[in-house]
Amino acid sequence: MSWFELAAELQPLVLRGDTPAAIERVVAEIRKLPTGPFHAFNRQPFTNDPASVAEHFDALAGLSEAGALYTETNGFDINPSRWYFDVFTYPAHGGHDKRDWLSKRRLCHPTSVTLTGLERLQKVYASPAFEDEALRSAAELCSLLVVCKFQDLIQKAVPLMKRVRVPVLASGHDYDSTLIAEFQPSHSAETTRR
Repeated sequence: MSWFELAAELQPLVLRGDTPAAIERVVAEIRKLPTGPFHAFNRQPFTNDPASVAEHFDALAGLSEAGALYTETNGFDINPSRWYFDVFTYPAHGGHDKRDWLSKRRLCHPTSVTLTGLERLQKVYASPAFEDEALRSAAELCSLLVVCKFQDLIQKAVPLMKRVRVPVLASGHDYDSTLIAEFQPSHSAETTRR
């Protein structure tokens, strides 16, 4: 299955916040490929403490004027030395049909958060394996898996956020038009947009 086909299949799971099912679906596709260096990390999650991630969001200036928050990983596949995420505020939620509104961010958190727990996988991305054409499918599917694991981390952090009252959208850099998750803080008066 191609990256695009799998991303399209994952979209409904991601939109409804079923990150465990999305992770399992990607793992199942990776297992169909010949075993290689990208297979050893299927079960490893990010190890960042969700409470610390929630505190990072809660410390964002301008939350009272925000209509939505968006977070994304850096371009981790081509920047393996440090995997991290940034948080941006938006005056309003622009919906899932057209996502060009994501380019109109108002404010970025002044610091990024380093993602932890997958450092050995980062080394694989930094190795010749990432450039090996025979491993291209595994690398691409593994990148989808990393984004789903990041979304899972954000999903675990959202209920712990104390100041965030707006939808939190999560994806990977350059994935915002392909695979974007939305999580609603439980203490928000709004309903989840799906």
